[in-house]
Amino acid sequence: MIHLRQALITTALICSSVAFGQQKSDEKVCSSPASAECSSSKNLETNLETIRLGLEWFTNPDHLPLIVAQKHGIFNSFGLDVQLIEPSDHWEAEEEILAGRLDVAVTEPLHLAQDAARGKPVLGFSRFLHTDGGVLYDAGKGDIKRPADMCGKTISYPGSPGPGGPAIVNTMVKADGKLDCDIASYKKHNGSFFHTDALQSNAADVATLIFWNFEIPEAKAKGMKDAAFFSLKEWGVPDFCQLVLMTTPSHFDKRKDVLRKLVLAMRRATGIVHQQPALAREYYYQHVNKEDASETQQAVIDATFTATLPAFPNDNMMSTEYYEHLMGWLVETDQVDSNVGEELSKTARCDARATHSPNIEYNAAQSTITR
Repeated sequence: MIHLRQALITTALICSSVAFGQQKSDEKVCSSPASAECSSSKNLETNLETIRLGLEWFTNPDHLPLIVAQKHGIFNSFGLDVQLIEPSDHWEAEEEILAGRLDVAVTEPLHLAQDAARGKPVLGFSRFLHTDGGVLYDAGKGDIKRPADMCGKTISYPGSPGPGGPAIVNTMVKADGKLDCDIASYKKHNGSFFHTDALQSNAADVATLIFWNFEIPEAKAKGMKDAAFFSLKEWGVPDFCQLVLMTTPSHFDKRKDVLRKLVLAMRRATGIVHQQPALAREYYYQHVNKEDASETQQAVIDATFTATLPAFPNDNMMSTEYYEHLMGWLVETDQVDSNVGEELSKTARCDARATHSPNIEYNAAQSTITR
């Protein structure tokens, strides 16, 4: 049985805050975690603590608090030199952290739970985006009007031909009342995260693991005027349309104080996003060089930024009950062994009791939490 001892919740990191002054920063985006400018844990020239942070695939508005914190000098005011690293290809973030090429990575709760279930040393410690999403379809084609109509369709999703795509779609189909759909009837397409392209090229009928704030505006900007989606939260699937920060338990234990500053800096940046959206928009457009983009891409940048603005919570908590529910669904849909789900539930309950105290200590070596 796989044990999930280094599982999912460490909220003591963000229990208190300290006031810091503000100063201008020179932003830094690294092309590779192995590059020389990204290689040390402390910037010797500025005496700032370096954090090498891997983004979730490509830069997009979901990363706005990171970009604002960098542009506005917030990271520097917390004594941090945060280097935002875009993966050139898919990577296993925990392996990059173990190899010393990353400190932190952005991931989704679904991936975090799946990695934990595989016995990988992963630990999530801050939820900074929560949007809506689920399964994208083109309502203009007329063949899909409700979730039950997706039975037997071709699904595009990252990780195909793994079980995740059919598990999501079939859960929705059943929630809509169609209980006799054979999960083997679904056809699979790996379009990576190019969901709109998969539908417009007719390689797939639906695409899952989409975020409403990005894929719907993008699809409409690219000509799919009737782009629509079925929401996870409305059709029986745990709502994993979130982004969280993750690292390994040992790295968290070693750099806990620095990672706490990272979360507090992002909280301050989230305040700017909500209170000064025009300034946040200016920072983002500069960061992605909007003026140099094509007309279609500029429309995508505008629409996705506007849709993403409300998606950043002030509360970075990661609910124990949520992760228990998520793991229960993974077990129910045969994506995770039932013994693993039971072990996670025990661990999560232990973590929940401990993380309400501001004086906890996480002992990764013994996989326990002590006061």
